[in-house]
Amino acid sequence: MKSIKNITILFTILIVITSCSKNSQDAMNDLPAGTALKADAKVKVGDLPQPILDYVTTNYPELTITKSEQEDNGHFEVKLSNHTELIFDAAGTFIGIDDDNSEHDDYGDSNIAPADLLPAILAYIETNYAEFSIEEASMENNGHIEVTLNDVDKTVLIFNANGEFMGVGVDENDQDGDGEYEWGHGDHHDDGDNIDPAQLPDMALAYLSDTYPDLDILHAELESEGTYEVTMSNGLEVYFDAEGNFVSTDD
Repeated sequence: MKSIKNITILFTILIVITSCSKNSQDAMNDLPAGTALKADAKVKVGDLPQPILDYVTTNYPELTITKSEQEDNGHFEVKLSNHTELIFDAAGTFIGIDDDNSEHDDYGDSNIAPADLLPAILAYIETNYAEFSIEEASMENNGHIEVTLNDVDKTVLIFNANGEFMGVGVDENDQDGDGEYEWGHGDHHDDGDNIDPAQLPDMALAYLSDTYPDLDILHAELESEGTYEVTMSNGLEVYFDAEGNFVSTDD
């Protein structure tokens, strides 16, 4: 019985990873000229597997999720408000803490000192982006090299393992590069700026406390139109207008 259960879990994980790879390939085929997909695709906090939300709530009750991504290998990377990066597998099982300062704990990607980049990459940047310097560089789990520049937009340049330029990096959910994410499930809410939950209007905080006394706030955003999106510890997304009046929920 146990072996059948393990096979089922493994099969589910393989389906998720295969689906992610197919979606990434389909997205790559649709990219405009001069762009390339980043290795990590942004994920809405409310769309994370429930085990991840439960893990964060249980082990980091005083922190919130500021960023979440899914890597090409199916792993989820979750960054907390104290900058801790947690790694989970495709099913949402905790794997470990990603310490960028540790050469043995990089979970598929590793930092590269700018001076250690391939000569072809340095030459390309010097020729095409001479006015900017390199903020950071990394070898991603898909074998590509991502270089982030220090310009206002934090432009990401994608190179293959041989140092050949592939394109300016865009997120899988923002292929037109306008900063608005096309999440694909029709909630029509833009991706906003992360805020401390304490910055939510008092009316919104009171509503959440009264309506969901057993849940914690995992994530809060201020949307471009001045409204608020709040993700609770069970994955429920609650929306408020600019004054803090309840608008709707999305599970």
